[in-house]
Amino acid sequence: GQVFSGTKLRALAESAGMVIDGEGRFVRCDDDGNVLYVLLNQDGTGFSAEAMKNLATQGITFLLDVPRVAHGERVFNQMVELAKRFADVLRGSLVDDNRRPLSEGALEPIRNQVAQFQSTMAAHGLPAGGSLARRLFS
Repeated sequence: GQVFSGTKLRALAESAGMVIDGEGRFVRCDDDGNVLYVLLNQDGTGFSAEAMKNLATQGITFLLDVPRVAHGERVFNQMVELAKRFADVLRGSLVDDNRRPLSEGALEPIRNQVAQFQSTMAAHGLPAGGSLARRLFS
């Protein structure tokens, strides 16, 4: 039931090194400019610098594109820590896509799936986050 203000979202995102891209998402990139994870407005409306002053949304989504990110488990952990910080500051809750609360115990199987998927990709000669994986999963 909590509504998040655009000005707070923008401040939190920018303090975490995220910028709004051309698709209306806040993105966090690595030093080479590769997207690590994104922050989306749950209602589907894209973010824009101008609209953030008047924006009010009931939810945001952090998204990690597992095949396109190197060191997925580490990036997943960074994204989760940032999501927890957002939830704390905004007085929201960290939930899954079915709106069930995400405890540390619920996060562990997801973390393991990320590691397993990326290990399988590497075993098939397609390392996650590599140029070929980024092209194939674009």
